[in-house]
Amino acid sequence: MRLRYLPLLLLALASGIAAAGQVYEWTDANGKRHFSDTPPAGVEAKPTGIRTGPRITSAPPAGGATQTVDAPTTWAEKNADFAKRKAEATENTAKANEEAEQARRKKEACEQASAQLKLLESGGRVQRMNSAGEREVLDDAGRAEEMERSRDIMKRACE
Repeated sequence: MRLRYLPLLLLALASGIAAAGQVYEWTDANGKRHFSDTPPAGVEAKPTGIRTGPRITSAPPAGGATQTVDAPTTWAEKNADFAKRKAEATENTAKANEEAEQARRKKEACEQASAQLKLLESGGRVQRMNSAGEREVLDDAGRAEEMERSRDIMKRACE
């Protein structure tokens, strides 16, 4: 072992000893030996010299009120509870996926309307397909109508 690790080792050992508690040995009415960190009341116990770590206890609820938890007691109840939680998780995941897809479509519509509006405002020639499948060039009235339609889409989709 290298000498440079010695102070670290001593510090680790010292901190363990400082946090240790006492272990007691006692004998019950049947003559059986027991070891514990707290001796029972009315029994003569002697310290063993063995030390343990600190004991962690939980504090009682404030006001002396006891809290009860409705936990499932049988396997059937546990399975039903698990199935219910799984169904809720599946439903929540589906709902989150639907909301994400809806947000994606809304963003895409916003981007398309914005690009369409920029194209219409650029002043160049714009063509579109009419109901007969033929191309027609937009005049000023058609351009204004398309610009208004693009602005309406942007108002709804780009909120």
